[in-house]
Amino acid sequence: MITALAGCGTVAGVSGMGWMTASHNSINYNDTAWCVPRKLKKVLNRVAKRYGKVTVHSTKRWWLENWWKGGAKDSYHLNCQAVDFSVAGNPSSVIAFLKSQREVGGYKHYSSGHYHIDTGPRRTW
Repeated sequence: MITALAGCGTVAGVSGMGWMTASHNSINYNDTAWCVPRKLKKVLNRVAKRYGKVTVHSTKRWWLENWWKGGAKDSYHLNCQAVDFSVAGNPSSVIAFLKSQREVGGYKHYSSGHYHIDTGPRRTW
């Protein structure tokens, strides 16, 4: 049961709600798009314009999913204030670009190739 919790869109009664592919700006949502704050959507659009197709993997997490994925107890994913995504491009360049975006608080590049951005205070870990 835990493995089925990939985000809001997989919870019973919410299936399919908010899922979308934004082909006009090369952003593919594999999780709920409605949960992404406008300012982070703007950043994702800029990333797509600069680096190409962006795939959003994680937006909203329920507490059990967050625990299962090893997320912080007070993760910004719990309140629709964080996005994990992937994009082609040199990781150093992408991180520098994300760092230059005033809307981005927390940012991180994981060894899996995914990036994290959120609306919290400026930090990385």
